Amino acid sequence: MAAALNNPAAAGSASSGGLEPRLKRLVRPVRGFPRPDSTFLDITPLLADGLAFSETIRALADRYRSAGLAAIAGVEARGFFFAPAVAAELGVGFLPIRKPEQLPGPTHRSSVVQMDYGERQLELHSGLLPRSSHPGTAGHRVAVIDDVLATGGSLLACVEVLRQLGVAVVEAACVYDLHLGGKAALAEVGVPAFCLANFREDGNREWWLERGTEEEAAATVSPHMGKRLKQAIKP
Repeated sequence: MAAALNNPAAAGSASSGGLEPRLKRLVRPVRGFPRPDSTFLDITPLLADGLAFSETIRALADRYRSAGLAAIAGVEARGFFFAPAVAAELGVGFLPIRKPEQLPGPTHRSSVVQMDYGERQLELHSGLLPRSSHPGTAGHRVAVIDDVLATGGSLLACVEVLRQLGVAVVEAACVYDLHLGGKAALAEVGVPAFCLANFREDGNREWWLERGTEEEAAATVSPHMGKRLKQAIKP
């Protein structure tokens, strides 16, 4: 029988030392990116904070230390900030799930999934079954990590290609949950989701107030102002 996941409280949530409120304060809302009417969740302040970043990696790793994982998968691009570090902390392999035509060998490709800013497909090298460094690990159990859980489109594509590879996806983990339906979408395909920091779902964007003030949220406007629209990727 595979080992259970660690309790979320033991993984560095607000109930175990206040990581969650600190993570919320390390989000920078940037208005006007990638569309004029959008507000982008910028996580680079978290990445620049060495202590908070290391605690985030450790919290995610602690959740899976006894889970019998063979690998951690990460989704391009911002999932690559977290997933390889978690894999290294656990001493397991890392599976990069990338945008089309970025991998040199034969791949499994996901269906086209709807994203916030268009459509997307993701790919994973075929035949690349993870080799666990832990004796006695049963099967190919994998967790997939991304930065933000919104609608769940990217993670659903990850689950699809991982299952084509023949691995069992035990969980999807993110640093932030925006409560835009992602957990429910993943649950429909049998994959639970775990997040270190949770923002309330509210029509008035109350998550801004959880991470700061409305004035702070309005203070940063992207100089690009919608110039970098995400383009749909056709199959």
